[in-house]
Amino acid sequence: MTELKPCPFCGNAVRYSHNIELEPDGVCCGKCRMIVRFTSVKPIQKGEKFGDVYNRIAERWNRRTSDE
Repeated sequence: MTELKPCPFCGNAVRYSHNIELEPDGVCCGKCRMIVRFTSVKPIQKGEKFGDVYNRIAERWNRRTSDE
């Protein structure tokens, strides 16, 4: 899995969040309680691995307007 950048609000480490079917659907921060759900990321498709979905979520989360 791709490493996630820290929370942009508090700088704490974030982790993946999961939907009711335990499929990855976003990220959350344990310190400031921020949750971001990526509704555009499709759940697990036939023949796909969980790692593929985690990587798509990480790609979207790690995209920032500036990396200063």
